[in-house]
Amino acid sequence: MIVDGLEINDWSRAVVEQVRSGGVDVVHATCGVWEDTAGAMTRIGSWRHFARMNSDIVRIVGSVEDMERAAADGVLAIVLGFQNSTMLGDDPEMAGIFADVGIRVVQLTYNIANHLGSSCWEPTDSGLTRLGHRMVAALNDAGVLIDISHVGNTTGMDAIAASAQPIAVTHGNPASFCASARNKPDDLIDALAKRGGVIGCTLYPLFMGGADVPRAAYCQMLADLAARIGVDHVAIGSDAVVGWPAEALGWMRNGRWDRPQHPDEIPPFPPWPEWFRGPQDFGSLAEGLDEVGFDAAERDAVLGGNWMRLFGQVF
Repeated sequence: MIVDGLEINDWSRAVVEQVRSGGVDVVHATCGVWEDTAGAMTRIGSWRHFARMNSDIVRIVGSVEDMERAAADGVLAIVLGFQNSTMLGDDPEMAGIFADVGIRVVQLTYNIANHLGSSCWEPTDSGLTRLGHRMVAALNDAGVLIDISHVGNTTGMDAIAASAQPIAVTHGNPASFCASARNKPDDLIDALAKRGGVIGCTLYPLFMGGADVPRAAYCQMLADLAARIGVDHVAIGSDAVVGWPAEALGWMRNGRWDRPQHPDEIPPFPPWPEWFRGPQDFGSLAEGLDEVGFDAAERDAVLGGNWMRLFGQVF
């Protein structure tokens, strides 16, 4: 099983086919970022309609058993998730309500601080709020995986300690590999692993050093990380952005709070490396893992087995 820990594509039938061409069996797909509760429900409804109209190639899943059945049927399994918690409002009861309609992953914060804690871009991170602690417990109770990819480091460490279940960085890298606030320091990654969590190392160019980073360097980073924290805690979260027009990146990053003043301020999508242009190139990534010394079992764990184990435990 190949599992991608996060993709934020503009999904269509053609995009599903592109993802499947790389041998991908399961994708955690972003279903909401800046939406409020009503907007998030609309996005879920759109996903349900899309899956129903394309049931021969894609299926929304909520358990490991569902994923295995989808793979056996030759269709892409979609795990729906939010990259923010604004849609939950200030009511921990919403964790279970969204779980009931198919949300299996929730990121505590996105690119700005919210009612639960800080984002990684804030100048000051005061940690998980009182409501944040309540929401972590509610997400645990609902069987929803907590994601801290865009979360500030203090808030992230608080969430690791507070959660009764392992949590994840679905798409991020060690800051020691690429110095970015979006990447994670070694002490946080170590704490995540010690509590049973998984880091999905990302291929998004801005957070791995750019399109010129060689495959060997990226895969050696994975090997070094596995040697330090254990191979069972290392996975892939590509952060693929297939299908979007260039102007979509500004909305993804900033939502409503920081609209550009001029069209030329809208950032373009960065170029991806030739060896991984998108999820269709998971085969290239597998070759790279072999070349840096992962054995077959370790390679398969990184490419999907570790996500499947974590999903099975949390869901």
